[in-house]
Amino acid sequence: MTRLKNFIHQLIIILLFVGFVLAIRFQPISQTFEFDYDEGFNLIKALLYSQGFSLYTQIWNDQPPLFTVLLSYWLNLFGYSIFAARLLILLFSALLIYCFYKLISSEVGKLPALIATILLFTSWLYIRLSISVMIGLPSLSLAMLSIYLLHLYRQNHRKFYIILSGITFALSLQTKLFTILLLPLMFFYIVDFNIKTVVNNKLSKTILINAALWLIPLGLIYILIGVFFQQFWNHDQLITTHLNQPQNLKLENFNNREYLLYIISQDYDYIFLAFIGIGVIFLRKYINGIFPIAWLITAVLILLNHQPLWYHYYPLLAIPICWLAAYGVAFLGDSFFKKKLINTKQLIIPFLLIVILIGLVIATPPNPKGSVPKNMELMQLVLRYKDSTNWIFTDRPIYAFYARLCVPPEIAVMSYKRLNSGELTSQEILSVLQKYRPEQIVLSRWTSQLKSDSKFLAYINTNYSKTYTNAIGSEEHYILK
Repeated sequence: MTRLKNFIHQLIIILLFVGFVLAIRFQPISQTFEFDYDEGFNLIKALLYSQGFSLYTQIWNDQPPLFTVLLSYWLNLFGYSIFAARLLILLFSALLIYCFYKLISSEVGKLPALIATILLFTSWLYIRLSISVMIGLPSLSLAMLSIYLLHLYRQNHRKFYIILSGITFALSLQTKLFTILLLPLMFFYIVDFNIKTVVNNKLSKTILINAALWLIPLGLIYILIGVFFQQFWNHDQLITTHLNQPQNLKLENFNNREYLLYIISQDYDYIFLAFIGIGVIFLRKYINGIFPIAWLITAVLILLNHQPLWYHYYPLLAIPICWLAAYGVAFLGDSFFKKKLINTKQLIIPFLLIVILIGLVIATPPNPKGSVPKNMELMQLVLRYKDSTNWIFTDRPIYAFYARLCVPPEIAVMSYKRLNSGELTSQEILSVLQKYRPEQIVLSRWTSQLKSDSKFLAYINTNYSKTYTNAIGSEEHYILK
């Protein structure tokens, strides 16, 4: 009965968080047409999967399969609406926030944990990512759950938690592979960061058993999912597209150092608290604090070398930054409120740190990111011809999702990375048009690039009638003659 009450209490906390975000962001969740182009890709893949098309062999997909499958089943249950899809992401965000708070509260106390959680919630674009149909936050949520389950094992030594942790981490990797950077850190978490034990090869039987109990379920679940969805036989989609990215220095996303400095500049005040926390961890030898430090260092090193960088990678940094900030908050709180006899000299450093923090809060300008452009006139045209349409060809699949229309699965994802890597060629695009003869064509993102191919242009001019073009010619709508 006690366990049931505890579970219900924890579930209520998560639902309260979801309700709070819905209350303060209901209009963007329900009315924003598209936060990011990735929303359209993820939604149309889920729609196509629900229609019986297979991932990788039919639906082109450069990401692991789990999120597409989960989103498809979720939309089947709750309806094919943008609100339902975003609600799923919000639930993942609530899970991440809950695990984050529980981990930190056990290390530094409830109040610093609460403040750190608020910092994470208000960190740059976190709320936006909590309601965007994108795969990064769900993957991180599952990774945080895996870490929390290991923490529960360390509290009560039930092997069941280690096995569950390995399974949830496999699910994280099968949602988005970027959490693989945490894999070596998780191993050190299992051995309680006893570096001397690892270096001297003095691994006890218990440690070896624990590592096996974590790694074996992880490997089995990851492989089973990969085999079931034929993931491993389509590495050209999953790996080649990401690695074969020619540099384009005209884009800020390829200037790693500058772009990384830009995204972390949105939270200088939090970073300052994190530096205080790092100092406290080393001075007071908090062993648990090594994990967020190692996470932050690993993430920075990887992001400095990975191209291109995107804004939605930022939670990889924000989570350890806010985690470390909790130690800084705890130190400042102890300095001011937990000393029986206040020594003025001892308060000088904490007071100066508070002054610097306030200055950084004031100096850090808000820098919201707008949503991608929408064209409701174009949307209305798609809906007008919906009843006579079996297939729609578009470089913005969000229009197809709102109309509940299928795009040719080969071009479900017509992303920058796919075009920039040369994985999708003009000849392949033309072949798709010829194969499916879609009743509608919507060009909205890569219009000039697609029309620069003379064969593509000749084909649509011969077989289609243009019904709409915007003032600058960047968006067009065609119907089959």
